[in-house]
Amino acid sequence: MDRTLQQLSISHCYEAPAEVVFLYWLDEQYAGRWLFTHPDAKLQQADIDARVGGRFRIVENRNGRELVHWGEYLQISPPQQLLFSLYPPRRQAEPDLVWITILPMPFGCELTLTLQLYDDKRAKARLIDDWTQLLMALAVELNHQPAHYQKNS
Repeated sequence: MDRTLQQLSISHCYEAPAEVVFLYWLDEQYAGRWLFTHPDAKLQQADIDARVGGRFRIVENRNGRELVHWGEYLQISPPQQLLFSLYPPRRQAEPDLVWITILPMPFGCELTLTLQLYDDKRAKARLIDDWTQLLMALAVELNHQPAHYQKNS
């Protein structure tokens, strides 16, 4: 099967500080509510071992099917960089690599997600849409928890 290496990047700005956005990627309590979950799915389990070499596992039930998203943390540099491998559900091939870079901004922060993957079926437009929806789910979750990041005046 002919497989090609693809890379794509997506950026999104958040009103929350970089430290809070970074935390939402690594804390089971927060990540389990938005990370790799679908609006029509029910979270079954979220396990995160947030250290280099640690693994994460997000399990959701979507339309009666169990989907498991898992990977390993390769770099954790709070609050600016996170690198992890990702084995999406229903694929047995090489893992994707996901780089998260978070830059502080006067209004909050800007997150850039760069995805490197071997892809034999997924269209680039679909991938961009899926990852954009994931970043929007993070924005929704952050908006539900504003007390966590209000700056002291």
